[in-house]
Amino acid sequence: MCKKLRVKMIEGPHCYSFFDGNVCFAQRDNETMTSFYLTDFLVRQFEAFVWKPLGLDRHSELKSTYFRHYEQLVYLAQTDYPALRSLAETYAKRLE
Repeated sequence: MCKKLRVKMIEGPHCYSFFDGNVCFAQRDNETMTSFYLTDFLVRQFEAFVWKPLGLDRHSELKSTYFRHYEQLVYLAQTDYPALRSLAETYAKRLE
């Protein structure tokens, strides 16, 4: 589609690689398959973009199904706000 529209595609397998930097992301290699990523935007909107749409506010038992194969949460922030880092840590604990 990019070729058809004459738009250059950003390098990298997906947006989290772009945010992290393709070199850094590639160095994680095997970790990336078992990592759940949150950006500072997603931390701010966690309830509205993750928790509620997945139905976890109503069916918390689904958490183990959705997140069973994740081994870590990676917080990719474009800002340096301790409050958001703390919130990301809170969500990591909530997701276990």
